[in-house]
Amino acid sequence: MRGSNMSNWVLNGLAIAIDQPISRPKIGLAGIFERILAELAELLEVMLETFAILIVAIAVFIAIKRLFHHKTKGREHHLQEQIRLEFGQTLALSLEFQLAADIVATAVSPTWEDLSKLGAIAGIRTFLNFFLQREVQELQNIMDDLDEGKTMTEPRANRPQQEP
Repeated sequence: MRGSNMSNWVLNGLAIAIDQPISRPKIGLAGIFERILAELAELLEVMLETFAILIVAIAVFIAIKRLFHHKTKGREHHLQEQIRLEFGQTLALSLEFQLAADIVATAVSPTWEDLSKLGAIAGIRTFLNFFLQREVQELQNIMDDLDEGKTMTEPRANRPQQEP
């Protein structure tokens, strides 16, 4: 019994030292399912992060290719705005995949530290996504105006509104 108290004291000290709550390993069927679920969540997290990276890498490649093509052909400013718009939309999609990966990472037996990190990361990514979406919407408005042949000198508020 004395050895058991000593090991509990050591475990409690280690748990305090690394600032993690003490969780006893689950035994039996529940423990097996939790470990399988944790492995699946980790695999899904890596897959989502990989998709996010691939989306950005492909978008960068396409944007650079189109910009070089645009510069060599001497196209108008309209195409450059279109490239920026599509690239911004792709970055927003990538942020969504990254946020999904963070959520999946904390899905199985999260600690308070995991949840606080997720909250901070989600807040930052939501903040970035908000402003990115706002810029994409502004670019979309510019593209719509260019398609309609409106000049950029006329303030948007003074332009006649079209019925949907």
